[in-house]
Formats: sequence, C-alpha cells, structure tokens
Amino acid sequence: MRFQLFPRTRLARRTVITVPLAALLLVLLVAACGGTDATPEVVIVTATHTPEPVVIVITATFTPTPDTGEPDTAPSPTPSPTPTPTAEEPSESVGPAGADPTATLRSTTKATLPPPPTETPVPQEPAPTPTSKPTSAPQASLASYRVAYSNFDGGDQADEFKYSVWMMRGDGQQAGELLRPGIEPSFSADGKRLAYYRPFNGIWIYNLNTKANTHIVGSDYAEFGGFSPDGQKLVFHEWVGNWWSADVNLYIVNADGSGRTKLPQGIRPAWSPKGGLIAFDSCRGSSCGIFVVQPNGEGFRQVTSDAGGKASWSPNGKRIVYSAAVDGDPEIFIVNLDGTGQKQLTRNTGNDTLPVFSPDGQYIYFLSDQNGTAWAIRAMKPDGSGVMTIRQVGVPPRWQFSRLWVTWW
Repeated sequence: MRFQLFPRTRLARRTVITVPLAALLLVLLVAACGGTDATPEVVIVTATHTPEPVVIVITATFTPTPDTGEPDTAPSPTPSPTPTPTAEEPSESVGPAGADPTATLRSTTKATLPPPPTETPVPQEPAPTPTSKPTSAPQASLASYRVAYSNFDGGDQADEFKYSVWMMRGDGQQAGELLRPGIEPSFSADGKRLAYYRPFNGIWIYNLNTKANTHIVGSDYAEFGGFSPDGQKLVFHEWVGNWWSADVNLYIVNADGSGRTKLPQGIRPAWSPKGGLIAFDSCRGSSCGIFVVQPNGEGFRQVTSDAGGKASWSPNGKRIVYSAAVDGDPEIFIVNLDGTGQKQLTRNTGNDTLPVFSPDGQYIYFLSDQNGTAWAIRAMKPDGSGVMTIRQVGVPPRWQFSRLWVTWW
C-alpha cells in the first residue's frame, strides 16, 4: 500500500512515503496532536478512499487555540465515548467539553467535502403560534368604551361653573371631570377631539391630546355641536331669542369656525356615520318627529311622526335610536332609516331619554331617572334586553339637552 501524507506544517513540497499501516496510524496520531512536543490543538482530518491501488490523501487543518487573555491550563484527559457511525449518517463528533477532540475517519467511494461544524442549538421557549386574522371584530366589553356626559352640581342654574363634562369607561369605572364649564359633549370619529357647549358662551372644541380649547361659534345659544365623520365640519343648532320661545335653525360650520351655512329649522342634529345625512327633531305643521337632510340642504324628508327626537345613528347608518313620549313619559325607540321596523325598547314610569349607540353597535346607552328614583346612565342591548345601571349622575335642569356620547377608549 502507498500513502501520500501532507503534514499540518507549511511545506515547500509534497513527499510520497510508503509505510506499513501501523506506521500510518502513528503518523496520524502525531499529526493530530501537533507533534511530540506541541500542545494538542483541534485538528480536522479527512480521508478519501479509492479502489485498488488505494491512495489515501490526509489533509490536516490547524486551528489555533483562541486567545482568551487567561493562562493556558491543560484539561484533564477524560475518556470520551466513541460515536458509532450508522449507514444513514456517519458520525463526526467532538468530545465532551474540556476533553481532547476525537475524530472518526470514514471512507467513501467518491471524494466529498466535509460538512461544516454545527452548533447544538440551545433550547428556546416555543414560538407563539401565529393566529389568523379574525373575519369579524370580537365583541367588546363595556370597559373598552369611553363615555362622555354632562354633569350638574346643583344650585344656581345661571352659574356656568355648575356645569361640567365628565368622562368614564363604559362600565362606569375611572369616572372623572374633563371640562368645566361645559355641557352637551360629542366626540370626533377618531376620539381625539370633543365638541361641547359652554353655557351662555357658544360651541368649543377640546383637543384631548394637546389639551387645547378652541372657541368655534361665539353665540350664546349656539349648542349641540357634532362632528362630521371626517372631522372637518360641525353641525349645530342656534336659538334666536329665548330658548323656550324662539325660532331655532340648523347650521354647518368648518371645524375652525369659518364657512357657516344654514340648513332647515330643527334642533339636536346628529351627523350620520357616512356623512350623507343629518338627523334632527322638528315639526312641519302639526306633524313632529325625526327628519333627515343632506349636508347641502337637499333630500329633506320625515322619518317618524310620533313627536320623538334626540336621535342617534347606529354605526352602520341603517337605524336611528331616539326618544318619544308614551303616556307622558319619554321612552326609547329604534327605527329603520326608511321609517319601518319601529320598536319600543323601554317601558318604565320614569324618564328614559338621550339614547346613543356604542361604536360597535353592541349597546345603547341612555339617560334614565330609574322610575323617578335617581338619574343615572344606563345601558342595554339594541333589542331592549339586558338593561343595567352604569353610573348615577347629576343632571342639568334642561336634561333634554344633557347629551351622552360613546366612542372607543
């Protein structure tokens, strides 16, 4: 047999040496350990086997010990198990940490490059399983809503500082005063601004992020302002004369107070979610109820004729919830936009009024005196079921203009 040996030191030439097999093994051990005097290093040895005559080419690659900055210490030799190669995957391994490296030679019928060393991965926490996007929004809890409402301290009705706007979560928690003086709050669609009426001073806009207050309409009885869906305009009503015996008209104005335009007569306007219609209370002759009109003044028509009012839109703009008197007491009703499907939702001896939808349409919030016991904000399902009391509140003397508004927290 003839063997060609390439030592790990730098060579100027190659030497062909014919040695017996025992001598070859001795040469391999010496080469792997770096000679008789050198400190053992990690050496990767590969061999290529070919049919008779057999020529085995041994290539030794020297890898220096990393410089850690600490003195070298020779590890105590520990016996390491010899890996057992299999037919599917011959093994090539390094001994346990701190032990001398071991190498297993393997022969093949054709020359191949050795696979690169691999590191054993450290066990990790299992990655979270990706979830598919839900096809519909999950039902929200009451706490996910933000409710703005009017509050009155009691006492002198002419004192504007008795009136305030409060805010709470939809379950009644985290209630606190937001603005004073103020009343009749309504959120912009993005929930970042709040339009409100400052008693005897007109309509203002409060920015919840910057805390800035802007006076939009400077008229004593311009009130009940509400945003267009894009937040660029406001609709409101304004009394001409004393509020209890005056003409009242609807107006649209830009959110900066410019570009005021007049709409038909009416009170308590509410802009539809898609912006195409404005609902309001009014009378035409002896017929009173809910009417709608387009922002440009066209498309005027009547939806109900039961003298109801205080309208609010469902989030999809297909239904209107409102309040109308039954046996002298206001109750909550719901109706389709075309006037069909009218349904009474509350049946009490007291006042149930000022209804407004939650932003996902799952609940209707409303103001109730709970059969004459105490004023409170209550909530129920759109079919009138599941009525619950959320929080007791102080209601202004003109509770008909108190107003609630609900958006996301």
